[in-house]
Amino acid sequence: MAPLGARAVYGYREPTAEERARVEMPWREVQRRAGGGVYRLLVVESNELNACAPFGRTVAVTSHAARSLPPARLAGVLAHELGHSLGWRAGPAFVRVQVTVPGRALAWTLRTPWSLVVSLWKRAVAWHRPIGFLGVFLMALVAMAVTVVVVVPALVARVVLMAGRMVAGRPESRADAAAVRMGLGADLVAAVEHHIDGTDPAKRMPLPLIRRAEGLRRRLG
Repeated sequence: MAPLGARAVYGYREPTAEERARVEMPWREVQRRAGGGVYRLLVVESNELNACAPFGRTVAVTSHAARSLPPARLAGVLAHELGHSLGWRAGPAFVRVQVTVPGRALAWTLRTPWSLVVSLWKRAVAWHRPIGFLGVFLMALVAMAVTVVVVVPALVARVVLMAGRMVAGRPESRADAAAVRMGLGADLVAAVEHHIDGTDPAKRMPLPLIRRAEGLRRRLG
């Protein structure tokens, strides 16, 4: 099972039965093409296309990719994720993840008490009893106290996150190049472009993804 710390801070978990059934064949094909031994596959809850690089001989895929992509495109995405952990790329990817741990830990610390406040509020509204609203008030006080305590660490974490981006260099481009070398570049660019097309028009255009698609097209000639 995924370690408790990884589940809390990184957001990783074991694939569900449905996800495992969808990723099994593409993942097996990617590992065969890579020829780099056996890697463990975990899932991170996210609506994004790609997950961040995890630790050791472990590869992460987002729940969005695992649940929605057809097999060929899923294989392209998995090849990209595995590309973060192949050879010398594993070192920078691991450093980047560890440098950004404080930011993720603080985000989880803030999210947990406020999610409890929301949950208690829904129950209080359903119960229509004063004791329920009292519980919401007390939990909100706790959440506010936690928020105040982590304000300064949050600022430090922001600086650490910026440093992590500097350490990262061009990890996405290198991982894309690995997918191309495995012969899955066309499937990866199809997944990237489909994700771009599915972006909510009201949101800002995903320029990093657009640049990735352009870079992949150049690599494919």
